[in-house]
Amino acid sequence: MKRFRQICAVAVAIGSAGSATTPLAHAQQAPASQTNSGTGIGPSNQLSVPHFEDSTVTLPSTEHLFGDWGGVRSSLLDRGIDVGIDNTNEFAGNVTGGTKKNATNAGQAGLEVDIDWQKLAGVSGFSTHVVIVGRYGASASNGFGDTLSPVQEIYGSGGNVFAKLVYAYGEERLFDNHLDVAFGRMPVGGDFAASPLNCTFMNNIMCGNPKVLVGNVAGFSAWPSSTWGIRARYRPIESIYVEAGVYEVSRAVYGNAAGYRSNWTINTDRDAGGEFPVEIGWEPHFGRGKLPGHYRLGMAWDTSAYPVWGADILNGAVDITKQPQKYQRTNDQFWALMDQMMVRNGPGANDGLIFLAGYIHDNADVLARSDQAYAGLYDKDFWRRRPNDIIGFLYTHQTMSGRLSGDQALEMEQGLTLANGATGVQRFQDLLELNYTIHLVNGVTFEPDVQYVFKPNAQANIPDAAVFGFRSHISF
Repeated sequence: MKRFRQICAVAVAIGSAGSATTPLAHAQQAPASQTNSGTGIGPSNQLSVPHFEDSTVTLPSTEHLFGDWGGVRSSLLDRGIDVGIDNTNEFAGNVTGGTKKNATNAGQAGLEVDIDWQKLAGVSGFSTHVVIVGRYGASASNGFGDTLSPVQEIYGSGGNVFAKLVYAYGEERLFDNHLDVAFGRMPVGGDFAASPLNCTFMNNIMCGNPKVLVGNVAGFSAWPSSTWGIRARYRPIESIYVEAGVYEVSRAVYGNAAGYRSNWTINTDRDAGGEFPVEIGWEPHFGRGKLPGHYRLGMAWDTSAYPVWGADILNGAVDITKQPQKYQRTNDQFWALMDQMMVRNGPGANDGLIFLAGYIHDNADVLARSDQAYAGLYDKDFWRRRPNDIIGFLYTHQTMSGRLSGDQALEMEQGLTLANGATGVQRFQDLLELNYTIHLVNGVTFEPDVQYVFKPNAQANIPDAAVFGFRSHISF
């Protein structure tokens, strides 16, 4: 699914090619020219970006354990129908640190169907994209006291639902593919602040979208949840794009209410406002090796009301001074993200040593997280005998809202229950991750993974946690 998402993301970034969010796999996201991740085929937060033959860029081919399914896949593709089925499992356990030792397995099975209606029925430039996933298992992070940065990205808002609708939308390419418009049920994170490289990593702090954008925020929906929306991307020249969208903000998007958890409901009774993201991207190629880069700046405005943190607020209900809870509208977010290939190892779009980095800022008045900064390395095809193996390394730092921290400190002094479900004052958290993706056979990868979590849950009173685990992925 990871690969599938990457594919989808690439398609989206392609300029006019797709807006799809990759469905299968983990939520890998791609630079603006690659957006989508999904079910098991792709990153868990981002689904797939369609990869039809008329795409303006060459997309990586998706391997399948069972090949061409006896000719069925080729026959369907000839008619414009692309079907992906995959499974992702992630095992993780902390050998030291945290509130206790804990180990769990979490997984996801996914189905993605992309249809090119130009091939199937002669509808010029039109395609549809649907992803459905089923998730199971439990979170190791919850077991050792960290609710901020799950070490298994595959487990989350889609947990333990047999058939969750990730997205279902249509997409139209116009003006010789310079304009791409998508509409339907879509996650904001499928097209904004997305990169297929993100789900190289198993921690949810990166896989999908940077966590500071999506954690505890209803407006910036992300895989595997979605809301009604429309997105337009315009590419005046091959290396530059501008995109903007309008999305529904639903208070039920990450909730457990009947019907909402599976995302099949079309009710709008929990609507709270609108989400308005904007992003501009530059995608150059440098040098004789045509080293690709993706540079993205974006902002998003959420018009729904959020409770304001403050030293006088007690758990978002009644404040210590007996005054009514304060609320604020127009929550804003900002991101600056990049990835740049430094050394080319092979002909593929990601066949090389790539440096990635980013900075994200949230409105600390109303959101629990304030800032996130990260830097990482991705290296593929570094070993000639194993061109599909990948090494990934990530460092990330996230800072909690100073207003939230002040609130918690006051509550602790008075012996009260702490806001945000914490057991200590939340200030900041650092995380390191190192993994190696081993390509076993066509459609099957195995990824040993090591993570070190400094200050789990951003609390100094929880010992640092050393986590070992692995991810397996099968694309059928």
